[in-house]
Order: sequence, then structure tokens, then C-alpha cells
Amino acid sequence: MERREDLETILAYLPLVIQDSSLSWPSSHLVEVLEALTKGPSHSRVDSGQTLSDIISDMRQSLSLTSHLSYSALQGYALFFDEKMSKEESSRWFNEALPAMACLLLRFPSLLELHYLNSENIINGVETGLRVLGSNKAGIVFLSQELIGALLSCSFFCLFPVDDRSSNSLPNINFDKLFGSLISTGRNEHQENKIRCIAHYFQRISSCIPPGFVSFERKILSLEQDHSGLEAFPDEGFWSTSNVNLCPVEVHTCGLIEDQSVEALEVDFANKYLGGGALRKGCVQEEIRFMINPELIAGMLFLPAMEVSEAIEVVGAERFSHYTGYSSSFRFSGDYVDTKERDVFGRRKTRIVAIDALRHPGISQYKPECLLREANKALCGFLHVCKKHCIDHEGGVGVATGNWGCGAYGGDAEVKSLLQWIAVSQARRPFMSYYTFGFEALHNLNQVTELVISKGWRVGDVWKKLVEYSNQRLRSSKKRREPKVEKMIIPYSTQLTCALKENGRTRQVSVLITIHTNLVDAVVETDLVSSLQVSLFPEIIFTKAGNTLYREKGIKTADELSKIMAFLF
Repeated sequence: MERREDLETILAYLPLVIQDSSLSWPSSHLVEVLEALTKGPSHSRVDSGQTLSDIISDMRQSLSLTSHLSYSALQGYALFFDEKMSKEESSRWFNEALPAMACLLLRFPSLLELHYLNSENIINGVETGLRVLGSNKAGIVFLSQELIGALLSCSFFCLFPVDDRSSNSLPNINFDKLFGSLISTGRNEHQENKIRCIAHYFQRISSCIPPGFVSFERKILSLEQDHSGLEAFPDEGFWSTSNVNLCPVEVHTCGLIEDQSVEALEVDFANKYLGGGALRKGCVQEEIRFMINPELIAGMLFLPAMEVSEAIEVVGAERFSHYTGYSSSFRFSGDYVDTKERDVFGRRKTRIVAIDALRHPGISQYKPECLLREANKALCGFLHVCKKHCIDHEGGVGVATGNWGCGAYGGDAEVKSLLQWIAVSQARRPFMSYYTFGFEALHNLNQVTELVISKGWRVGDVWKKLVEYSNQRLRSSKKRREPKVEKMIIPYSTQLTCALKENGRTRQVSVLITIHTNLVDAVVETDLVSSLQVSLFPEIIFTKAGNTLYREKGIKTADELSKIMAFLF
């Protein structure tokens, strides 16, 4: 196999070498071990977690890998397959899954050569071969699901060299820390169930290797103006003057992004290192997605950390597992059969975009530069960058998202929901499906977005309100005192006249009533959605001589309003 520029960038991170113009395993002993494993435990004598951990050490030694696996990692393999699995599950694993994985590894060199041979024919004029997709350069890699199976088998046996990965901003790719967490973590049921998802994936592909492809794309807001007129990393002026219409919003108070019923770009609340803690102790939104769609893990091999103006989009990753719970309550709950259609490239029509939010920003998240950073990060993820290559058609594809950058990262859910809304709209996506995951602060998001749209607001209008609100939060933080009421209202005033009876006499009383048809009074410390809320029922303020006597926020009958007026006047 001839030297290729794309192969040269990734070869140092692979356990293969080029010999006599062909890719191959560098150790004949390793090949012998793999051949024995393909014949099952009766031949290889690998029939337990302990013998598996021993053979992993032997395979790594044959590759002269300089980094040593920790004692806890090797013990983790032994613990999982000897104690966490039932005897029936363990027998099936060692008789079916492990031989199939060994077979994939024996074929790994030829699969990779075939990949490079075909990579120039997938999209005319577009490089798609496996390579390091470094920062500040957009690019896309297409991998067959079979090749991904071989790559993840390398991860399982911890065969990838890791010496230079961290210095090049590449995340961990071997499974040693994942298994080691079974030993080093006290309450580790969720870690055990993460591994169950991975084991189930290998069990599935051992019986039938999926025939499709998965693409991994690094998306960048270009440093130059593109054909659509969008500048790199748009500034505040760009957002404040945007006249783009706001897209419709579908708010879901229950359900999950990955269960979205219509085709949409599904948001991964990512770490800047793709996968986050998926192969360590993490078990929140991103890590769970990587467990139920394990083919996502392959991207961790060749995608360095995301810069501020970058996002990563993965199309075609198949789902293999059902699950319940979240974080420490996460549990594998059985097989999942992915029925999504495939596109012309053989990819499942599952689009996942990884965007990393600010981590623990505190009050600084309200600073203009932080608002701008988050809006542009989301925009980068939601833009259809590859349309210029004509490799996809996403005319009806919206965005399915939720509380990005909130939860563990500590972001303001109200601010993030609206920042994502304007980014989805600016990217000309047809809709945003928003999953609130039960956040109380977003209980009225659906009404707010519908009524803001009904007022004819555009992207720029919402941006300016976000900036206004954020400035109030910053001022309030600096003053370090009780919040005062700030006006964010556009009132509509009218005279209301009614007849009141007093001691048998009737007199006419005229009262100025201010009806807040746009925005209600906002206390600086309250949530942004309330500050932006267009009242479902007008707030009525009774005033006299310029002083507020009473505010009525509830729904009242005409008779009840007359009694209030009689009492006040």
C-alpha cells in the first residue's frame, strides 16, 4: 500500500505498521493469539474474565506498548466477566462474541486498506479517508460499520498506542479506564451497565455485522465569508440586526432527544473532548448516548478537542441498546433494533451534533462575549456545512435539543433555550424540538415561544432582549443587594368605565387600566422566560394619581372586577 497523506496522520495512533507496501500487524505472536481466539475457548483457553485479562496483557506486550494497564483495569475485566455476568451470558460471550471480535481484528489491516481504496469514490472531489481531523480545518471521514467494529475491538483489547494522544488533544480511546472504574468506584452499578451496553453491541455484531456507513464531520465557522454571506464567528452586530424569522418550537416536557419521532439533528451536550467521560466514570447525556450508540466512540480515535468555533456532526451511528435512568441510576434494559432508514450513502438517518457549552460559567455567562460564544457554538453545530458538497439534503431536518450546558455545567436553562432557538432559526432549520427534562423554570416555554412569534419578533429582537436581561443580571451581581424591580414592559393603557351603586345611588367611575400585552414586570433575579413571557391573560394594574394601588394577575369576571374597583375607588 502506497504512502498516503491521510494514513500518515493517523498511523502513529494505530497498532498497525506498513510492511512491504501493506498494512499488517507488527507481531506474529499477536496474530497467533487472534487466530486461537477465533476458534473459541476450547482452543484458546480464554473462557473467563481472568484469562481474558491475562490475554489482553499478553497482546499488549507483543505490540511493545510502553504504557502499562493499571491493576484495577485488569481486575475490572475479570470482575465483569466472572461475577457481573451470569454463567449463561459469560458462556455466550466467550463462545460467540470474543471469537467474532478476534476475527475482525485479524481482518483489520485488510479492512483498512479497502477503506482507503474506496475513500476517494464516496463523494466526488471530497476527501473521506480515515485521518486525524485536526482543529481549524473542516473535514469529513466515512467509515464502514464493519471497520468501526474492528476499531472498537482494538479499544476493547486496549491495543491502541496512547503515548502522544493527550499532547495532541486526542481523548482516551482504550477501554482500560472504563473497566478499571468497576474497581475504583464505590457505587458502580451505572459503570457496570455502561459496560453491559458495550458488551451487548459486540454480541450483536458477532451475529450480524451491519452493512452501512457512519460519517464524522468537523464543522467550522469559516474564517472567510461563505457563499451565503455568513461571516466567521458572527459578532454582536450580526445577531442584533438579524432579520431572520424565528422557527416554530415544539416543547416536550417528557421524552428523550434520541426518541425524536421525526428526522432531526439531535444535540449531544458535549465535552470539548468528544465523548467526555464515556470511557471513564461519566454517565450523563453525552456518555449515555455513546453507550447506546457505541459507534460514536470511533470518532474519539481521530477527532481532537473542539475549538470555540467548531462542532462535530456524526451521521449514521446505529443504536443497539435500550436503557433507563440517568447518571447513577443508569441501567441497560435490553436490545434495541434501530429501524431508521438509510440514506444514499448507507448511513442511518440519525444525525447527532456535538457542541460543547461553557463549563461552570457562573455569573460570567451573562457577559456579552459569553453570550456570543454560546450563540456561535450552537450556530456552528446547526448550520448545514456539507451542503456545499451536495452530499446531503436536509431541507426538512430540524433540531432536537434540550438543556444544553445546564445541569452539571451550571448554565442558565432559560438563557440557553433562547440562545439555541435563535441559532436554530439563524441556521434556517424548520423547527426546534425542545426537551425540558422536567426543568420547572421552562414550564411555560411553549407559550412564550408561540406568543413571541405571534408578535412578529425576529432573531435580532430576541438577541437584544437576551443582552438586556443579561446586563441586568450583571448589574445586580455587582451591587450585591436585594433585587429591585426592573421594567421590561411594553404596556397598553385604556380607560375602563363602569357603574357603581352606593347607598341606592349610581355613579360612573372611570379607571385607567394598564394591560401588559407584551412583557410583564421582571424582577432581575427571576428567570428569563418569565421576563420574556407574553401574558396568557393580561396583567391589570389599578392606578390612582400615578400610584399603583393593586395588580391583578388572575382571570376575573366582570362582576369581580367591579367589586375590586368599588373597594379601591
